[in-house]
This record gives sequence, structure tokens and C-alpha cells, in this order.
Amino acid sequence: MNLKRLFLQRNHRPRVARRLLTALIPLVLLGCSQPPQAQPPETPPPVDGFLARLDLKASDTCDSVRATYKDQVQVCEDASADRYALLKVEDPASAPPDAKVTENKRLFIPGGQMAQMNGGAQVWAGGGANVWAGGGAQVWAGGGANLWAGGTFTWMPENNSPWKQISLDEVPKLAPNLGYGVKVAVIDTGVDLDHPALREALAPAEERWDFVDDDPVPQEEGQLGDPGYGHGTNVAGIVRQVAPRATILPLRVLGSDGRGNILNVVKAIRWAADKGAQVINLSLGADQPVPEVEEAVRYAVGKGALVTASVGNSGNTNVTYPAYDFCEECLGSSFLWLQWQRISVGSVNLKNQPSSFSNRNQKGGLHHVEIGAPGEMIYGPAPDNQMAAWSGTSMAAPVAAGLLALAIGEKDRFETGVSTKNLTLALELTAKSLAKGYDDLLGAGCLDAEGFLKAVLKDK
Repeated sequence: MNLKRLFLQRNHRPRVARRLLTALIPLVLLGCSQPPQAQPPETPPPVDGFLARLDLKASDTCDSVRATYKDQVQVCEDASADRYALLKVEDPASAPPDAKVTENKRLFIPGGQMAQMNGGAQVWAGGGANVWAGGGAQVWAGGGANLWAGGTFTWMPENNSPWKQISLDEVPKLAPNLGYGVKVAVIDTGVDLDHPALREALAPAEERWDFVDDDPVPQEEGQLGDPGYGHGTNVAGIVRQVAPRATILPLRVLGSDGRGNILNVVKAIRWAADKGAQVINLSLGADQPVPEVEEAVRYAVGKGALVTASVGNSGNTNVTYPAYDFCEECLGSSFLWLQWQRISVGSVNLKNQPSSFSNRNQKGGLHHVEIGAPGEMIYGPAPDNQMAAWSGTSMAAPVAAGLLALAIGEKDRFETGVSTKNLTLALELTAKSLAKGYDDLLGAGCLDAEGFLKAVLKDK
């Protein structure tokens, strides 16, 4: 089934129809748990210096800008229509006179909360520290031969129900490469680099980076009880459960306090794109749009990356950025296609309803939340060779990232009219409707791995 036919069948969905009708058709023709707590507001949020955005003159190049401003230059773009440099300055007085100066606020927080750590000391036979030893580690490293033995998700049976909810048990026969050759950037709190569930899947050491400490070791830091500790490890583990043979590129932008500043998020997104990440997962968000980050997202999608973003956990319609569509004015423009390469993901429970904590769309309003995925009590690896269950839209976004990686890993089997850049639309078009009465609160509905892969891939 191709995307044109899917559109004709499902064009009653307002958000999808609006996006498609603008420009897509001619191109294609070619379970309850403990909810995460909202981050308490801080006035003002912590600030790490200042950023100065400098539009380049016709005679400027990045080399000339760096010669003038030296180590202050954090980002420079002179090879596209949007030519600018982003400088880090100590105070507004030291910025170039014609630059736009903003505070480098720590606006970004993770979109999930640990709900259960190891479930008590004896959840795993032999204790948490030994669960990954021997055969367990080999299952993670070895691919898909025993993913669903006897109809049970053998890697982590605790996730059996949410994964069957999205028909993940059908994936091994539909996408047997299991994401092989696809790089997924996890921009987060870092990961436990030594965890047996992850270490065989990580990108080469020279590609990783910790933007918080400015070193090449994006290791989770902190201790149990810190707001962000273990968040990135769980998110990376979800990607690996969905797309077991994908490569995970860990990039640390959030500290153990669960906060990250604008500049580090900007640099990490650009870094991921430059290192060839085909999918970038952002299980973090800010309570306001951030133009500097938007420019980074546009840079990444311009290089072909797909972006998955969590929508926040306040249980209201205040969708966080960058899940929120920053560029509504772009509708109908040539840039709209790039906007489609980002998808906003909310959380569903096992009753196929929006999770109580998940941000959502306003009834009858625009669909800033485009799709839902399981996000309640999702188990994954945790620091120190353990496992933990987390709840939040942060857990839903990497499910979408993993499904995109599965499809890209089979790109030689794409249906006519399907390309990497319209896979996020295919996720929406193939989604299952939510339970009655919840239509459109999470956009197109809940992800459907089987329907998605059958729609975008030819039979083997």
C-alpha cells in the first residue's frame, strides 16, 4: 500500500490532511502507572552566560569570523541561505554591536520520571547486577533470533504488553535487518556506556560527546534520586528494544540536575547531523520556542535526519518545544517538507487512551501532538547494570525513533513514492485510532509497527 492510497483512506484526520494537502500529494505521486511530575517552575531559570547571534555580511566567511572572534564562535553557517554565527559571550557588552544577544538559559528538561528502579532487589533472578551477565548480554548483542520466543519479548518480558500493543512482535519478519546500519542519536543525560544492554550498540568513541563537561565521554552522572539520572540510559534502551541492530550515538546535554542549556542542545543536534545520524531523538523539552535550537533542527533535517521529540508531561495542551511546530508560518512554503521530518510524540496507556500526564491537543485545535506511543512503566537498562521502569512522553518518543530506524534499515525495499523524508508522515497515516472519545487528542492515534512497515516496504 503506498502513501497516496493511505492518504485517500485517512484524510479525515485534520492535522495529517492539512499537512498533506499543502504539498505532499504531488511529491508522493512521483495501562495506569505513577505519572511523571511536572518540573516545578523556576523564575528565572538558571543561565550559563549569553549567546550572540550574528548575521554574516556578504563578505564574511566562517574563517574570517573565527579569526575575529576566536573561541567565542560556537556555531557558524556560511554555506546556506541562512548565514550566521552563534557566539558565546560573558556579558552583552562584549557582544558584537550588531548581534542579537540572548541568555543561555537552562530551559531544557527530560520528559520522564523513574517509576520503579529494579522493582526491588530480586526482580531479576540473581539480582540486578547479574541480570545482563552471560546469555543476557549475548541476547542484546546478537540481533533478533530470539526476540519473541514463544510470543514473549525475551529481552525484557516486562514490556510484553506495550510492545504487543504496537504490534512490535511482527517486526522481525517484516524488517529482518532490525535497523542495521542506521544511526540514532540520543540527545539526553548521556548513557551508561558500560551497560551490557547498550555497549555493543554504541557508535564509535570518537563520535560521542558530552556537551555538559565538554569531553568525549557522555556517561550518565549523578546518583539515584537526581532528576535526570538514568533517563538517557532508559531512552537508549528503548531504541535498542525496538530496533535491536541500530547504532546509538549518545550525546549528553542534560546534567544530573535534569537541566540543559540552549547552546548545548544546539551543538548536539548539529553534531548528530554532521556525524550522519539518520534519526535524532529529543526526549527533552522547553516551555517556550527557542529560535537557536530551531535553526539547529532545520540544519539537521536539511541534511536528511528525522527528528522525534517528546511533547511534555504536564497533562495539558502546552506542548513543549521542540515537539511543538515552531514554524506555523511556513505552511505552504517550500520549507514545509523539512517540517515533516520532525514528529511530536505523546504517551498512551494500555487502554489506548492518552496517559494522564501526557500533553495533548486541544479538542478541535491544531495537532501539535502528532502521534502517540506507549510511555507508561517502560522498562529498560539503568546505570550500574540494572534496569528501571520509567514513565513519560520521553519513553514514547524513542519508540517512534526505533520504528523509523527499522524502516530506514530496509530502504532498498521502499515502496514507490516512499523515501526517508516522508517516513514520519507514514507513521501518522498508519496509526491506530485511540479509544472512543479520545480522537485527535494525540493526533493520528497510536503507532502501529506492523501497519507502518507493511505500508512503506515491499514484501521480501
